[in-house]
Amino acid sequence: MIFSQLHQQSRPEQREMSINSEEFYDYVTAGSAHVSVNSAMALSAVYACVYVLSSSLAQLPLHVLRKTDNKIEKGADHAAFEILSNSPNFWQTSYDWRESTQSQVLGWGNGYTEILRNRRGEITGLEMHQSALTTLEKRSSNRYLYATQDEDGKALAISPEDMIHIKALGSKGKLGESPIRQHAKTLGLGLSALDYGNKFFASGGQPTGIASAKSVANSDAWERLKTVWKQIKTAMKEPDSGAILLPADIDYKQLVVPPEEAQFLETRKFNRSEIAGIYNVPAHMINDLEKATFSNISEQAIQFVRHSIMPWVVKWEQELNRKLFTSFERKAGYYVKFNLAGLLRGTPKERAEFYHFGITDGWMNRNEARIFEDMNPVNGLDEFLISVNQSQKNETNPTTNQNQGENND
Repeated sequence: MIFSQLHQQSRPEQREMSINSEEFYDYVTAGSAHVSVNSAMALSAVYACVYVLSSSLAQLPLHVLRKTDNKIEKGADHAAFEILSNSPNFWQTSYDWRESTQSQVLGWGNGYTEILRNRRGEITGLEMHQSALTTLEKRSSNRYLYATQDEDGKALAISPEDMIHIKALGSKGKLGESPIRQHAKTLGLGLSALDYGNKFFASGGQPTGIASAKSVANSDAWERLKTVWKQIKTAMKEPDSGAILLPADIDYKQLVVPPEEAQFLETRKFNRSEIAGIYNVPAHMINDLEKATFSNISEQAIQFVRHSIMPWVVKWEQELNRKLFTSFERKAGYYVKFNLAGLLRGTPKERAEFYHFGITDGWMNRNEARIFEDMNPVNGLDEFLISVNQSQKNETNPTTNQNQGENND
């Protein structure tokens, strides 16, 4: 009932809302480079970081669960179960929705998804809105509304209760701040190096310079010089043009620093490493294998889950839990959970050792191990086993057994 009233209250103001999205379209000038979300994505390191984080989060299984007493089961009876697990709307799968929203957060600093409800307040779907077209506006009496647009450009006003808002790190509190905007100077250096490389090779791999006449020339000679120079510049762009010959009365002096002296490659490598640090992504995950070894990549993958993916998972879980469920539903045990098991799975040898110790120590049975490996249970494997060595250890420590019995009594 409450959700229904809020939903109806926001609709009459929709036509009156105006969207001021200039803040998100502004270009940040860093040196000679214009830094925006679109231009920054032209850097391969930025694109790789956004893709790695977005796709890693999107591939995690996401389910609605319900905890009753000491038992946890799937909350398939809740309307959000099918929406989150499979299809939040007609156009997107659960993977597409989460990948797109997370990429918006990593680019613009905020990801917005409207919760669609029927008249009874029940969830019917989730609709993502573009970050560049969405703002948070303060109305009268400390009331806030999200101003955005639909596909036809019509202005919409959405109450905070009906908007899932994932924020990047920022100091504004109610809004996240774009990582690209915060690190515009660092990204501007990368864009400048990229632009320099493009111009260098576009000119045939030759530095620019000044062509000057050795003697004073009249107007006709200057016109002839300009014509010849245009022909030379055109020939320099041809891959098979061969040597370029200048007239005898023309002197050429190189102006710019050659790439090897400007440390062009070193600058690009360093900038790539800095971008990975901005997004907290291990360098080897964006194909920077210069300092990676086989021994440390496995450990870095685990660190990636713990320190790169886990903070985003917590953000998503907490926001979904407080927006999708009423206080009554939360008290009834409903909650949303990402399953990180797939990303934390070790090598076959490591998993075999894990299952071995779990089964022989008696806290896991063989069917539970089969389920972890996506295999069907087998009759007779539900019994818990204890290794012979563990049994002998218990027999040789009667005092421990006696104390355990007394504690149980």
